Amino acid sequence: MTIFNNIKRGATDAATKAAKKTGEITNIAKLAMNIKNAETRLGAVYEEIGRLFYTAERTGEDFTSDIAANIMKADKIKADIANFKSEIAALRNVIVCENCGNEVNADFAFCNFCGSKIEKPAPAEETCECCECECECEAECDCECECCCEEAAEECTCECCCEETAEEPCCCCEETAEEDKAE
Repeated sequence: MTIFNNIKRGATDAATKAAKKTGEITNIAKLAMNIKNAETRLGAVYEEIGRLFYTAERTGEDFTSDIAANIMKADKIKADIANFKSEIAALRNVIVCENCGNEVNADFAFCNFCGSKIEKPAPAEETCECCECECECEAECDCECECCCEEAAEECTCECCCEETAEEPCCCCEETAEEDKAE
């Protein structure tokens, strides 16, 4: 029976890995679609900037504020695209070389295309669950919405801004905190 258990375990492991890989591929496809949609919107914004500029040149009208608003839209869309690309790179375990722009395995110390040192992004610091400050607090919120309500801040043992947060509960905890006080 051990051989069958080993086969079963192997099949289960393979299915789990396949499901995980399928999920990653699905997420990458969704992000790629988000990039395409954002690029389409960006093209429309660029076109509007060009139209406004052309009209301003030909008619003498002042479209400076409209052009500035569209430039801000374009910057926001470009930032969204960069974030989508960053998410895809993280899913694929690659980093984009700042020197040559090629994708490099995230585990490499140097770019295998141009030889530049790969700067690893700093690891994201975990945030406190009760007040979202950057500390080692392990207090957990007991309310259903699991956010920074009064009770969680009172349980906090770290020396951070939890006490300040406790005075002003977030919007979804406000009712919960008031109900708790009433009881």
